[in-house]
Amino acid sequence: MGIIIVALLLIMVGIIIFANRTYSASDVLGDYADLNAENPFVSIESIDLETEDIFSSIEIPEETQQELIEAFKNAKFKRVTDGSSDYDYRINITLNTGYAMYAVSDKKSLSIIDTHEYYTIENDSDFFKILKNATEKNSKP
Repeated sequence: MGIIIVALLLIMVGIIIFANRTYSASDVLGDYADLNAENPFVSIESIDLETEDIFSSIEIPEETQQELIEAFKNAKFKRVTDGSSDYDYRINITLNTGYAMYAVSDKKSLSIIDTHEYYTIENDSDFFKILKNATEKNSKP
């Protein structure tokens, strides 16, 4: 009887830990992502479904690109199953190769294009704050 209770408790603890698991940037991007690659950069396009040209490129300074990359590297992510398709931006973080994702700013969520997985940022890494400031200052009319 005691063994069964201990086993049930271990299973419950395992489920709780698995359900609340957070992921690192390398987990989100995949095993081959080199977060310390030389000369990384970020490209951003705003998404507007109401226009003929849905994607509009947004130029951001190199310093802001590096801030975005650092914030992304320091972020803790939680996998979610119900991702939104109401995207604000298409972001490409280029490290050792390009990693494309869609972002929904108000939900602080990302959809990784290659894996079709959805994540929210769980800690305050400032990724979306930096993204918002960069896109407001540098968007083309």
